[in-house]
Amino acid sequence: MMRLWMAPLLLAVPAMADPTLPFGRYQHTPAKCRIVYDGRPFDCQRIQISESGSKGLRLRFIGNIGASGESYQLSFISLDEGESSPLRCSNSTCSLDRRNWSAALISTAWIRFNARGLPEGVPNARTASGRCWIDATTVSCESHSGNIPATSAEAQL
Repeated sequence: MMRLWMAPLLLAVPAMADPTLPFGRYQHTPAKCRIVYDGRPFDCQRIQISESGSKGLRLRFIGNIGASGESYQLSFISLDEGESSPLRCSNSTCSLDRRNWSAALISTAWIRFNARGLPEGVPNARTASGRCWIDATTVSCESHSGNIPATSAEAQL
């Protein structure tokens, strides 16, 4: 029997607007991963792909700075052009379902973290043009932004 004081709590919980939207993220340790930021090359050890709103993906390339515990992260935000998301998520676990995907890039962000995992400043975020794509063996993004050197990342699946 439900107590009367619990009824308002049940009414206060909002329903999901669209329960079919994927959630969670895909995370992978690639065999080979490379970032070029501000004209300088960096190695990366991990990639994460997650939904960014209902029409885009956030692709993160993450690397470590030696044994110090410091790390950096280069993120690309893409906007789908009518293609469905390559992510398939169930019970908070995601996988790459389709291996041929491409989308326009709308922004990039670079940030460093100290050994405690705290950000060193605010992310250096920029609007950008370019593309991100996923094929059978590679996840890649390349951006161009005015007079700023090209920024890119590529990971071998």
